Amino acid sequence: NKYHVTEILLTGHSLAGGVAQVAHLWFTGTMDPSIDPQPNPWKDLKNKVGLTVRTMSFEGPMTTVFTRSDDDQLNQKGIDFINKCSANMCTTCYKMDVVPRMYGYVDFGLSMVENALHNATHNGEGIIGIIEKDLVGRELESVLYLAKAYYTIARKLHLKNDIIVAMQFQHLGHIIYYDSSEAKPQVCIDDPNGILSDAEGKTSPLPQFRDITYVPVKTGVVHKLIFDHMYIIFGPGLTLNWQPWFEKKLCE
Repeated sequence: NKYHVTEILLTGHSLAGGVAQVAHLWFTGTMDPSIDPQPNPWKDLKNKVGLTVRTMSFEGPMTTVFTRSDDDQLNQKGIDFINKCSANMCTTCYKMDVVPRMYGYVDFGLSMVENALHNATHNGEGIIGIIEKDLVGRELESVLYLAKAYYTIARKLHLKNDIIVAMQFQHLGHIIYYDSSEAKPQVCIDDPNGILSDAEGKTSPLPQFRDITYVPVKTGVVHKLIFDHMYIIFGPGLTLNWQPWFEKKLCE
């Protein structure tokens, strides 16, 4: 109020991007008297200056789950709240980065793990390559098969277990997807439950984020994962520019 702030921008990369999304939900709920009837400074500021909260997440994970109840009015209130938050939220996803697909896009993660398993003997050099080989050689195969079995059984039996809970997570707002560093960004939505709509209550015609499937690589699955996850914030003082393999990939 002292500095006449009328807009708050929440941002972060990776986990911090997810925290920004959760904070957005908290701010929106705190300033909404129909959700939080108690007086608070944020509600006062919104009433005085019309405070707006926006979130720009870079490669953040999915953070929101909508669960229906037997109360139709409560369900609609939840959907309205989600769409209210979605109007001012977006996140980026660069190529095959698995983090923005967590936790809801389980198939994508399993495909990536399977890719690492099948290409274990062709991984890159360096400490990450060594860790990747060691992990694949010792434990990844059994982990993959157990995960697939668990996932398949859970889907067939509709069990309320970890996999099913994970599949309910989604992104709010828009996902800005980059197929490459030169490609034009594509705007997508993540709406597996069919609850997102615009201000007029219409379903978005934008493509679904989960329709973008995993593209296997021949070597260096972990290298690729880190590269895609970090690329969007690459630069002096920002991330992995000190690692030679990362700089080499930027020049390829």
